[in-house]
Amino acid sequence: MSATRPGDPRQVGPYRVVARLGAGGMGQVFLGRSPSGRTVAIKIIHPAMAEEPAFRARFQREITAARAVSGVYTAPVVDADPDADPPWLATTFLRGMSLQDAVATHGPLPAPAVRALGAGLAEALLSVHRAGIVHRDLKPSNVMLTPEGPRVIDFGIARPSEATTLTRTGATLGTPAYMSPEQASGQEVGPAADVFSLGGVLTYAATGVGPFGQGAVHELVYRVLHLPPYLDGVADPGLRALIAACLEKDPARRPGPDWLLAQLSAEQAPVPQGTQWLPAHVAHDVARRGDTGVPRAPSRRMFLALGAGGAAVAALAAGGAGFLLLRRGDSPVRWTFEIPDDMYVRAPLAVADGTVYAFASAALSGRTFALDARTGEQRWRGDFTAARDTSAVLLNGRGFVCANSGADESLTAFDAATGRSLWTQTLRSQTQVPAVVTTGNVVCMTYSRAGEAGLAGFDAASGRPVWQYRVDSDVMSNAALAGGVCYFGARDGFVYGVDAATGSLRWQTRTRAAVATTPAAAGGLVAVVCEDGAVRGLDAATGKQRWETALGDDAASRMMMGVPTTIAGGTVYVGGQNGTLYAVDAGTGRLRWKHPVLRTLGNPATRDFLLPSVSGGLAVATDNEGRIVALDAASGRVRWELGVGRGLGERPVVSGSLVYYGAVDGLTVADLATGRVRYRFDPETAPIVGSVQQVTVVGDTAYCAVDDSVVHAIRPDL
Repeated sequence: MSATRPGDPRQVGPYRVVARLGAGGMGQVFLGRSPSGRTVAIKIIHPAMAEEPAFRARFQREITAARAVSGVYTAPVVDADPDADPPWLATTFLRGMSLQDAVATHGPLPAPAVRALGAGLAEALLSVHRAGIVHRDLKPSNVMLTPEGPRVIDFGIARPSEATTLTRTGATLGTPAYMSPEQASGQEVGPAADVFSLGGVLTYAATGVGPFGQGAVHELVYRVLHLPPYLDGVADPGLRALIAACLEKDPARRPGPDWLLAQLSAEQAPVPQGTQWLPAHVAHDVARRGDTGVPRAPSRRMFLALGAGGAAVAALAAGGAGFLLLRRGDSPVRWTFEIPDDMYVRAPLAVADGTVYAFASAALSGRTFALDARTGEQRWRGDFTAARDTSAVLLNGRGFVCANSGADESLTAFDAATGRSLWTQTLRSQTQVPAVVTTGNVVCMTYSRAGEAGLAGFDAASGRPVWQYRVDSDVMSNAALAGGVCYFGARDGFVYGVDAATGSLRWQTRTRAAVATTPAAAGGLVAVVCEDGAVRGLDAATGKQRWETALGDDAASRMMMGVPTTIAGGTVYVGGQNGTLYAVDAGTGRLRWKHPVLRTLGNPATRDFLLPSVSGGLAVATDNEGRIVALDAASGRVRWELGVGRGLGERPVVSGSLVYYGAVDGLTVADLATGRVRYRFDPETAPIVGSVQQVTVVGDTAYCAVDDSVVHAIRPDL
């Protein structure tokens, strides 16, 4: 949800437009409010399409179709005017978050929750199909998780099942990653197409990626038509078999929603009503968004602040953007926790299941503090910590941290509820930046010591070594985990894909240069940056090289250990010590753009690495010298820049429609779309005094460390 833009309608029928919800191929969607205060989602056909009689006819059928659908797990139509200019349709506005956002924010759902979700979606399809309708675009973004349960939305391309020639011959409508083979090839589409899409949605819910990965449209269509789905990441065998049945290429071999509902209901899965079927942290986020998903009028606190004079609020103009400086009596700080015993927070804060974990160090010892995320009260204190700049892994009620102790490293597992240490393994590794990944059953970590290097797997419950995969060269990077496979590279140029459960080799591929960076893995692609200054894209299933792209300039001479790489939105982003951010097409390897984000920091050879945070079509990065730049993810064009104060080597944090950035002189919160500062916590006017770092955002609350020794929870009243 975002603010309306110039040119957006102010009124649609009887509804006042209050916010923008999104846009698609057919038009735009807005949040509207009726004269009585009821909120609705209004879909407006694009004017160019509305001029075509075929599209008007299709929209009329869509309205008829959507009104014919009734069921607990769908969003009902409340109003429409197909004869308006342009035509529009209003449905119940569902508060909550989409399945796509939930998984992207919190990770894949556990098997019982996926089963419950599947039951709800199967029942929704029964309602749709009984009305003689084919949805045709069931995908994660069209599944809403609400405080009342899951809902299927957007009948944007739904039509009566007998109307198979509405579009031109060969035209396809839908989302390639989730459409059925018959839909992708332009053939007749029936209810079985929705079952295929349901299989893709459940794969995404269980693994965080669709069954055919990501990539260009033509690549996805080819995989849908000719390749089997990749379901190795679905750990539950029964669920995997059920999803595989949905993804049969032949529509005649797919089960119906009634059979699926019976199978899913036969298991002891929770009922998909309310939020109790979701993991606690996801349920909390869904409920919170359900409470605060609609824009509100200015709060009484803001009116009081505005009336308190210049000492309370200062409106500053900078390039046309204003921001509010809160006075101390109007503090957004919800709680403060001081780290005792002269210890300092060195590792990123972790937040899960209503708990904030702060990892503190003093000399060669350390402690971990678990704090109530709502009140800041200490729940427990553990006699372990995490190494500087490494992230803890929290999964299935356990936490895993890697710590340095002299020349050795240790891997510790702890009970997330009590802080009790479950086990500790001494690693004797020389890996420069230790980190762990876990499937929940096995904890994996690269290692490199005298005469021995590779990847090790430990039993998550006991810490017992369960397997070890050795290689013939030093490993100076961490492992990336995707789909149950660990990917890592070695100094001799080899890249490996190792099964995380068994330690068996899936594949190995040799590049022409040393690999000293942690791979990025997503959407069926593994991206590695080598010391020759090239980034290479490997097939995640086979290791076969798909493409190789030289980054050019003086990148090769500056590519050193730890070059950060990430994959987001079909793009591989590479940050380097030459001060340039590179964006490479994940499907083709084509260099889309490059942008010099970092400025001079004295000696150019010591410039910091950088990676953007990617959301809403923007790549948001910092130069660490006092500015944030938001680049168009497709073109690299600068959309906005913002002065934020000297940084501390951390990426901006994007949460929803806001960007958070901690700096040496406070915390800045800005709009993602425009860069307009919403709040700035300045040391002269706010209770946040000192450098702000280790910023972690969950929902509408930012948790951060100030001057390394104080943890704050900050929730501005936006």
